[in-house]
Amino acid sequence: MSYMDRIEYMKKRVVHTMPEMDLENARILTESFKETGGEPLCIRKAKAFRKQCREKTVKIWEKELIVGCPGSKMRGGILCADTCWSILDEELDTISTRKYDPFYLRPEDREMFLNVIKPYWEGRSTYEAWLKQIPEDCRKLRDAGQVYINRKAVRGWGETTAGYRQIIEEGIESICSTIRGRMERLDETVPGDIEKMNYLRAMLICAEGICGLAERYADEAERLAGQEKDGGRRAELLSIASACRHVPRYPARTFQEALQSLYLYQISIFMEQNAASYNPGRMDQYLYPYFKADLEKGILTEEKAQELLDCLWIKFSEPCLFQDAVTAEFAAGYPMFQNVCVGGVTTTGQDAVNDLSYLILQATMDVRLYQPSLSVRYSLAKNPNRFLRKVVELIRLGTGFPAFHNDDVGIRMVMNKGIPLREAFDWNPCGCVETNLEGRLRHYTALADINLGGMIEFAMTNGVNRKSGGKVSAETGDPASFKTYEEFKEAVKAQIRYAVRAVVKGSHVIDDVCMDRIVPALSLSFRECIEKCKDYAWGGAKYNSGNGIILIGAADLINSMAAVKKLVYDTGEVPMETLVKALDADFAGFEEVQKLCQDAPKYGNDDETVDAIAGEMFTFIADEIEGYRSKFGTMTPGILPVSGNTPFGLEVGALPYGRNAWRPLADGVSPNGGTDVNGPGAVLKSVSRLPHDRFVQGTLLNMKVEPEMLNSENGITQMMALLKSMCSLGVFHVQFNVINRETLLEAQKTPDDYRGLLVRVAGYTAYFTELGRDVQDEIIGRTEQKALYGCSCG
Repeated sequence: MSYMDRIEYMKKRVVHTMPEMDLENARILTESFKETGGEPLCIRKAKAFRKQCREKTVKIWEKELIVGCPGSKMRGGILCADTCWSILDEELDTISTRKYDPFYLRPEDREMFLNVIKPYWEGRSTYEAWLKQIPEDCRKLRDAGQVYINRKAVRGWGETTAGYRQIIEEGIESICSTIRGRMERLDETVPGDIEKMNYLRAMLICAEGICGLAERYADEAERLAGQEKDGGRRAELLSIASACRHVPRYPARTFQEALQSLYLYQISIFMEQNAASYNPGRMDQYLYPYFKADLEKGILTEEKAQELLDCLWIKFSEPCLFQDAVTAEFAAGYPMFQNVCVGGVTTTGQDAVNDLSYLILQATMDVRLYQPSLSVRYSLAKNPNRFLRKVVELIRLGTGFPAFHNDDVGIRMVMNKGIPLREAFDWNPCGCVETNLEGRLRHYTALADINLGGMIEFAMTNGVNRKSGGKVSAETGDPASFKTYEEFKEAVKAQIRYAVRAVVKGSHVIDDVCMDRIVPALSLSFRECIEKCKDYAWGGAKYNSGNGIILIGAADLINSMAAVKKLVYDTGEVPMETLVKALDADFAGFEEVQKLCQDAPKYGNDDETVDAIAGEMFTFIADEIEGYRSKFGTMTPGILPVSGNTPFGLEVGALPYGRNAWRPLADGVSPNGGTDVNGPGAVLKSVSRLPHDRFVQGTLLNMKVEPEMLNSENGITQMMALLKSMCSLGVFHVQFNVINRETLLEAQKTPDDYRGLLVRVAGYTAYFTELGRDVQDEIIGRTEQKALYGCSCG
């Protein structure tokens, strides 16, 4: 059997499995909390986790070589009852049919939820605490669709890169020895040391749970091997059993054990807290020694290594992120955001590309599923052309992978979080396009989103929300009274200041609420959490940063300000009173005004007057956000929409650049669809005017190109040149949808025929047919580049 026969079989199984709610872990958690009343919270959490590891369903599916599942169902949505039981309660009747990311809920699970889970957790979850404590100004902006801040109260931590290298290289037993050594240095007569002792005990309980879960998978593999009639599959099952007996308790001895250790830890931290963006990070770096050693010993071939990686890729694609219906609009497609990275530079600043880097790229080419999110760190100075060509060969497949990152900018972003260069060299992309550091950094990279289209609207309405008619933001005056563009610009800045301030207040509340969201299983792989006897949630990591505030609708802000500047103040073609009336009427009866607005200069065309506005405004925004601190550090900005530009757009009326009301906003730092008319080179030059290094949680650029552009050697060469130019210009990130409009339209008509069709939504890839219609339409409407550098690539 060719290894691709196995991969295609397993892939088809995932694609044709419907996501459903998985409440087994929530039931076990509830039972454990009932049993442990009165004990310290960290101990209760740890015992509940260990009970899940001991009692959850353990299943090994046919043909798989890497095993593990965080729940009882292959594509299950895990409910963490202590975080957000009430989300499911509110959606019991709609969860199976909701517009975005539905989960099938079995009748027996619904009954169990109502009789077991809900009665215990009512009034005890972190989400309920957040809803009670949200600041009023933040709540008003949230309810008006101008801020989105609920998701971190719904999900667990995530947005982190655990210490996978430590788990694989040292093993959990070694970590436990370190914990016991730290316990010996405590004196329970010293104030605070009892709490520290309890926390370290909680870590040991979680460690016991993880190792016990691995043993259960070993037992199951041996049981299946005893029943297996096929000799080849029996040998595979015994190999799985051997691996799970050894890892993650002890250091991995082989490449297969290293992969298995990684994945068993991955499902463990996801079990502990349902969350997006547990990022395996720089796999080509920490797995390479095992790959190289096994090849040299003759116990592994490149083909077998490829098969094992492909099997792991399918495992990454099985779990589905459960979140509430509104949050799903902002991150549609069940996105797990498990970001794997290849390339870049080593910890000494040298070329990090190795033979395993190519196999990891090939795994995504082979499997073509929506996870893991594959990212490339590309160092223009250090990485070879052969590597860049392989990246372009993957891009041309049209899966939306990889996300391409400028390594030099990524390093500077991490340094701007306060991390020294010697460690910043080791950064990894996280979630969408955020920046992270394995086993050392704690923060929410994307705590809340601010609607920049709404900030323009409020400057034109004196803080009134057009949709509701209510005043929800700052009063900045009647725009007709603004005598100069500077006065208008100051009104926009005042609206942004108001929103940032409201979000920061909300962020502080979430930080306080989430102090009870303890994660000792995750903290096991953060060395400083052990030394400080301090959970990840409490700031125990080596580096802590303020939460990320994300801006959505960058092009809408820039184009609106450019239009007002030209039409109202530079040429006087449209008086402000007339423009306000036109916007209030959604341009009905003001078609000539709308045409002038649409013809005004637009971002994405290398226009100095527009791009200067972009540079100034986003420097101001970075300054404003970095002017605030939390208990964990300086607040941090980013520009990435996930899919939030679509629901945000539904809450914003007409805008001065000619956009009609209730339409999607621009995604990331991309131009508004159809407004960039001078080709991709001009787009990159405009985008380069943003201060990318300052937006340390990442900046996201989407581009859509016709597949024919990459079907020739010339096309590949031109794409390689485009990517190098992006790095020379200091742009942080770009990703591509290589697909034609007709295919997407056909997939809308006959979705069952396109179940495996992948598209790049924002910082992640999803199945096109599992996205809501609004998000599908926004992707279809993006500008399709028909040439690179202005020349045909046919």
